[in-house]
Amino acid sequence: MKRLLVIEDGAEYEEFAALFLADCFEVRAAHSAREALAALAAAPADALLVDLRFDRIASDALVGDVAATAERLFGGDRARAEAYLKDHQGALVLAELRRAGHRQPAVFIHEFPPAQLANLQKLYAPVSALRSFDARRLREAFGVGA
Repeated sequence: MKRLLVIEDGAEYEEFAALFLADCFEVRAAHSAREALAALAAAPADALLVDLRFDRIASDALVGDVAATAERLFGGDRARAEAYLKDHQGALVLAELRRAGHRQPAVFIHEFPPAQLANLQKLYAPVSALRSFDARRLREAFGVGA
């Protein structure tokens, strides 16, 4: 059976995968980049299901430099920088995984503007996105049976 690593700050994606994808995936979860890297080191995954926004993550678990982001993008406003990093955390986590050599297909449940999705695909392929939770389309994206 294939392994799916769900990367999110809550449990909604994991619960969905456990209900609708358990017949073709062993589902595991990670709630930060650190946890995802540790999970992949312990047991490789065949696919990644990634949440984009990590609103519930602790600041010290964020990927990204809050101070540098605040200076570069928000005139020193740390609160806005932290919110920005949380809003994009899934992409930042995927970047960390790709830097560590993990190349399995990744799917976001998010409706990206076409240019943003194209950029993610250029930087972190293979990556795709679905507008909503749809078990059939997720199976297709991961290349597993219907």
